Order: sequence, then C-alpha cells, then structure tokens
Amino acid sequence: MSTRSRPCEICNAPIDPERIEVVPETRLCSEHAKQIQKMGGEFIVTATQERTSKAGSLKHNYGSVTTSKTRNHQAIEKLRDVYQEERERGAK
Repeated sequence: MSTRSRPCEICNAPIDPERIEVVPETRLCSEHAKQIQKMGGEFIVTATQERTSKAGSLKHNYGSVTTSKTRNHQAIEKLRDVYQEERERGAK
C-alpha cells in the first residue's frame, strides 16, 4: 500500500492512500467522491467497440471493447460550488 497522499481538490483534506491505490487518478477524498456520484461521478467512462469486418461485408464481426475515462469537469465544478455555498452558510 502506498503511504503517499495528496489533498482533495474540493476541501484540501488528505485523500486516503488506499483510495489513491484503488483509483490512482482520483483528486477527491472519499466524502466528495460519494457526493459527486449524484452529479454524474468523478469520471465519464466511454466504451468503443472495435469493428473488424472488411468494408462492404454483410457479416459484421466485432472485436474488443476499448474503454476510456475522462474527468467530469462539469460535475467537479458543481461540487466545488456546492461546497463553497455550504462553507459560506456555515460562516454566517
């Protein structure tokens, strides 16, 4: 297990090293990772099925599926806004 940690992009709390080990590209602590699920998740995962049949063939042969993961910037911005609003309400 890694002992290295980094701060959460939202609250600056240290991200649990076990979480980083499981999801190396995460930038959110466990609490904010749970909250962002309501907004579509921290990542957007897409899958593309490879087509291996020759052009013009009537029979379609499909190969493997390739997945890619990109950061869900819109959800992260929304989560950041919600966090800031909660902090401002708590300071009043």
